[in-house]
Amino acid sequence: MADSSRFEGQQIVNSINFFVDSERSSVVGDTQSKGDDLQLGFEGNTIECKDGEVIRLSLVDFHMPNNQYNIDARNSQGTIICTVNGNAMAAGVVATLVDRGNYYDVDDIAVNFAKNLAAALGSLSGVPAGLGLLAITNNNLADLTTTTTGWTSVAGILGKPEKKLLDVSISFKTTASPTTAAAHTITALKISCQSANGELYLVLGGERGDNVNNLDNSFKITITSLAIRVQGYFPMQLITEPHVYLRCTLGQNGLESSILGSDETTYNNDIVGSNILAKIARTPESFSYFGNAQNEFFVTLQQRKLNSIGLFLTDSKSRPISRPKNSGSGTSAGLETTSGSEVTYEKETQSTKGNLYFTATIRIDIIKVYNPNKLQSEPPPMPPFPRKATGVISFGSPTGFN
Repeated sequence: MADSSRFEGQQIVNSINFFVDSERSSVVGDTQSKGDDLQLGFEGNTIECKDGEVIRLSLVDFHMPNNQYNIDARNSQGTIICTVNGNAMAAGVVATLVDRGNYYDVDDIAVNFAKNLAAALGSLSGVPAGLGLLAITNNNLADLTTTTTGWTSVAGILGKPEKKLLDVSISFKTTASPTTAAAHTITALKISCQSANGELYLVLGGERGDNVNNLDNSFKITITSLAIRVQGYFPMQLITEPHVYLRCTLGQNGLESSILGSDETTYNNDIVGSNILAKIARTPESFSYFGNAQNEFFVTLQQRKLNSIGLFLTDSKSRPISRPKNSGSGTSAGLETTSGSEVTYEKETQSTKGNLYFTATIRIDIIKVYNPNKLQSEPPPMPPFPRKATGVISFGSPTGFN
């Protein structure tokens, strides 16, 4: 955000309030519009500036119901590769390791991760018949409530700090041993949080993987014959996208870090031209913003005529909110189907017939930034036709310059 423009002597010539509502936009407007990707044509209301003037768009207010999850399709999946009974997997398997939804405590995420990891391991070929979860131990909570020698008469909390570190142990059962711990026969295990799959590493406090051809382990994993322990290196977090980004399709003068424009791992430049109009903070119930004249988001357009505009919402990596990269889904959160590693929904219409929409007010200002220099006197006349001229013929121009 910036308080004022660098233009000197700027003067607002005209101001127009532009009220936007993307609900039912595909029905009453452009049929290609969606609740988070709006296409608007000004038609007979085209706005145009003259010489020495520019068009500036400023966000006055914005509101969108928070119908996205803390854990979504962009931060719930990781890659598993392991060795079972001496047989190493040739390639990793992408699996949902944290169920999508809203969590209010990182310990809930830790237990849910352990449950999903046990299910993913139990589905691999080569493991004992009926391999499944027997018990989960959240070692952080166990450490907080375990008594020590010499304190045998005192039960309860020891006063240890909560460090938000992932530390879970999983024991397994089999068809042959349904009530007691059984050998899982897994001798090596990697859980890799690849950036290509999203930001699971931020949620679980693991190390990010940027090379899909080299699946490095994102966690400290300890394997015994009856159990597997997974520990994170860094503190866990509940939210990986604290903002939603309102972007526009018009050429403007903004700049952004290149990572805000793409989630690719390599970039040609650190700073690139931006299409961001505003970033709006997340609250439990909504994404809301209300600006003022001293503290606002604005863009100055590079064009002199405004006859159409596209407004769309993304996350911090310029991806559709809460959806996988290149996903054609119109739904960011809702009732899911069961289809392996792919995140699919019973209805793909949240952005057209559901509750994925936003409202906003955009102020359009025509600003005079300088007085254009124009020729005030009449230019000298053009010379006569050569057949009618006498003496030396001089060839002038309508502007008076030879």
